[in-house]
Amino acid sequence: MRLGPEELGDGSVVGSVMVRRYRCVRCTSVLVVVPRGVLPRLRYGAVAIALALGLWSVEGLAAAEVRSQVSPFGVVGHDARRGWRSLRRWARASPWTGPSPPGTAQEMAARTVQRLAGYASGSGPLTALACAGTLRA
Repeated sequence: MRLGPEELGDGSVVGSVMVRRYRCVRCTSVLVVVPRGVLPRLRYGAVAIALALGLWSVEGLAAAEVRSQVSPFGVVGHDARRGWRSLRRWARASPWTGPSPPGTAQEMAARTVQRLAGYASGSGPLTALACAGTLRA
């Protein structure tokens, strides 16, 4: 299952992912192949995470507003109305980079967005470039 928008400009969805599994005939280990944009051990897709980090750190939206734009779930608990804990977790342990240099969570998120934007071709807003760059990173 993959959550969030699959491309920039799409609405948030709860989507399913086609997974292919291959077994090695020599050692019998199993190789799992997934589409680009699916990140290991994360429910949200790469574009959704890049979009969330960009909206939060670069464009300055509040965490609750970012959640309303990226998350497909309209109903949230009491604590989730104030923010979105996943943003800080994604900023501190980015799926694309190793440990980040010290700084606030928003600074770490901004560095991740800038790094992802470097993989994109063309020009445009930094958040849009980061979303495009996730599929090449």
